[in-house]
Amino acid sequence: MLNMIRYSEDYISSYTKYSLFFFNLIFWFVGGAVVAIGGWSFLEEYNFKGLPQVNSAFELFVHVSIVIMVFGGIVFIISFGGCLGALRENLCLLKCYSFTLLLLFIGEMALTVFAFVFPNKFVDLLKVGGLSKELIVKYRDDANLQNVIDALQTEFLCCGISDEGYKDWSKNIYFNCSTQNLSPERCAVPYSCCRNPHNIESGLINIMCGYQMQNASSVTNAAEFIFARGCIEAIQDYIVHNLHLVAGIFLVVSLIQLFAMYLCKSLLAQINAQISQWR
Repeated sequence: MLNMIRYSEDYISSYTKYSLFFFNLIFWFVGGAVVAIGGWSFLEEYNFKGLPQVNSAFELFVHVSIVIMVFGGIVFIISFGGCLGALRENLCLLKCYSFTLLLLFIGEMALTVFAFVFPNKFVDLLKVGGLSKELIVKYRDDANLQNVIDALQTEFLCCGISDEGYKDWSKNIYFNCSTQNLSPERCAVPYSCCRNPHNIESGLINIMCGYQMQNASSVTNAAEFIFARGCIEAIQDYIVHNLHLVAGIFLVVSLIQLFAMYLCKSLLAQINAQISQWR
């Protein structure tokens, strides 16, 4: 019994074990909070409308509350495995945790390399893919999505998604210019596309500031009142002009994952070393 205690103290570092535990405990709480926020948002959005119809992967991504819950659930499950594996010194859980982090890291690296080596192809996939169209089509169907798109257009001074810019909104049944469209928003764009969406007198948002903008005689005329370029182009320009910030964020995320993998691998080696002494 004394030998077993001595081996435990010699080979398993309490610092490594509890550093990994508390590191994952933080992300476990964060993941749980994100799931709770997503769940609350989902119930608020669909409590009266019923469950959303999801017919494709693209449609899944336009439901913001579902995306939030899925993301939070992934963080919650992975960090819970890390917590329990470290606390119980469970080889199976620790190996699964390490392998999952490795897969995520490789996937992130592959996506980043593809985006930087083939930027045009990467951007084209976003522009012509079904996701960009679904974001426009579902704008009025999901309040959470609407808030995200409005925030995106306001922050990046853009309108629409693809190279068509503000003309993208013709794909939405409430904003298209067809004669069958009886909506008062016919041929309009959302207020978040406007250069000055606030009423001068009251300071409140003027939701009519984008009305009839799709009927403008030219892009130049429309650009006097609204932002004409698409958001993918605007975000691309932002990344190009803020490469240091983007690289810094990516570096921090990568270092966090590498640190977690290092702790996990160290603890695995210590547990295996201890087990080898008992045999």
